[in-house]
Amino acid sequence: MMAKFPRNVVLLALLLACAAPAPVFASSAAMREASQVLLGKGLAASDTNRARRLLEQSIVADPANAAALSALGHLYQTGGKADLARKYYGLALSTDPTEPSALFGAAELDIADGKTADARDRLRILKVVCPACSQTHDLENKLGSNATAPLSSHP
Repeated sequence: MMAKFPRNVVLLALLLACAAPAPVFASSAAMREASQVLLGKGLAASDTNRARRLLEQSIVADPANAAALSALGHLYQTGGKADLARKYYGLALSTDPTEPSALFGAAELDIADGKTADARDRLRILKVVCPACSQTHDLENKLGSNATAPLSSHP
């Protein structure tokens, strides 16, 4: 007997299974806008299941929405599902390697797994792309104030 899955989960699984670099998806402006609206609703939702569903819909509307992928990773991370969190952070970073929330969340998982060198690498990226972001400062605090050496002496 075949298991039944909600339609949006099946669609999301198909989209993620066929994941490719962002330019291949080339969502229309309307779909990107719809994805952003769904992302906002997902972030505002107080119910975890509703938030997950809205974030999944946001990703279906625009599979290259790194913020939505990262938000879904965070949802899974706070729910204690580290493997799923790592998966979605990885998808977010494959879409946008500088997505601050995905870098931070993945670094937190790295720290929990004892991979502080990987977390420091993510902090180095954050310091370059978003030195004023809260994620940069929070990760620096988690790793200690002298967590990283300068990347280069070049301007």
